[in-house]
Amino acid sequence: MSLRDDPHQASQLPRVNVLLLNWNGWRDTVECLETVFRLDYPNFRVIVCDNASSDGSVEHILDWAAGRLTADVPAGELRHLAPDPVAKPIRVTELDRQRAERAGADPARDAELIVIRTGANLGFAGGNNVGLRYLTGVAKHDLVWLLNNDMVVAPDSLRLMVDRLLGGNRVGLVGATLLEYARPEIIDSAGGGRLVPWQGMPRETSATGQKRGTPAAIPSRLDFISCGCLLTHVATVADIGLIDERYFMYCEDIDYSLRARARGLSIVHCVPAEIWHKGGSSVVHRSPRHDYYLVRSALLLVQKFHPHLLPAAMGFSLYRCLLPKVIRFQGARLRAVARGYRDFATTTFLRRSTAADTPIGAPAE
Repeated sequence: MSLRDDPHQASQLPRVNVLLLNWNGWRDTVECLETVFRLDYPNFRVIVCDNASSDGSVEHILDWAAGRLTADVPAGELRHLAPDPVAKPIRVTELDRQRAERAGADPARDAELIVIRTGANLGFAGGNNVGLRYLTGVAKHDLVWLLNNDMVVAPDSLRLMVDRLLGGNRVGLVGATLLEYARPEIIDSAGGGRLVPWQGMPRETSATGQKRGTPAAIPSRLDFISCGCLLTHVATVADIGLIDERYFMYCEDIDYSLRARARGLSIVHCVPAEIWHKGGSSVVHRSPRHDYYLVRSALLLVQKFHPHLLPAAMGFSLYRCLLPKVIRFQGARLRAVARGYRDFATTTFLRRSTAADTPIGAPAE
């Protein structure tokens, strides 16, 4: 059921803003949208922030919403999530970054889909922050669901997550069970992961690789919720601040969870809410780009939250990330890791606080 179907029922529940980030991935985005617009939660709208895609993404998404473009839908075992195209047209409002971030009346109050052109490739954090600034300006009493565009969702997933968020005392962030798109019965991650503070790098939980529904599929503990599927209050965003854009990619979700915990909020894995994740859409694993951002982001995380552990983290990083490239004569990846160390050491990444950490509306340090 969508907002169009039962306005009275929708008004009884908080509105959820489903926030997707797109960068040269319109096929994944419209497939995701085909499942999102089948959610059984009655009060939601979708915001797509496009990071200056060069593949005509915005035009393709607008054509899909108008019914001029037929989207790919999940095949095989996931076909039930979107057995046929969702009804079109969908009411759309298109905004640029300046208009979206300007405080005041909501320029897209009646839209079911909002497309925001961010104007540049701002990375995961920066692109999502454009949408979050928009929401903290016009929708302070709403909820927001950060969702990767390369995911497809079960119809009841959002409803279950909202129940979990609203049903607990001081629940700040809620994640879902993420399953593999290519192997729908296998768990990709249990909503987040673990963190070894002196390493700064995320670790999988025992649930990863397990079959859905088994006892082993429920992790004993989560240290962070993945920002690829994270539900929270817009008011919580206003209090915690935005996603730290210095990471660009990787570790920003750990950072955000640690900041939520510092305010006395808990993070929760909503086990029955299921999402299927393709993975690897924006950057290739074990590529120079992956190596660069992982090294730089991990060290930034340690410096920011556990600065006394930075020497240990640097030693671990040299052993785990640099030495194997030397041994294997992987020149391109070795240079990428070296650039990660250089940029961490010689730029503003050593600063321990940013405007992103400041509650929205409060003066930055």
